[in-house]
Amino acid sequence: MKKIEWLIAILFMGMGVMCMALSAVSFRSESLLQFGGYVKTFLFCAVLITLILYLVLKWIGLSWMKKQ
Repeated sequence: MKKIEWLIAILFMGMGVMCMALSAVSFRSESLLQFGGYVKTFLFCAVLITLILYLVLKWIGLSWMKKQ
């Protein structure tokens, strides 16, 4: 697989895990404070995935620039 295909696969896996985690948390019967804690965790994970994707894209860009 090419690097871009790996990136797309990782992106879809991350989105799938986040959707499953959010739906599993939100459909429980818990208080709003606990749900807020879960949303905070979700947002932290989203920022972490975004950071990882940024670093991977930067790495792909640098390796592409070196070939030229």
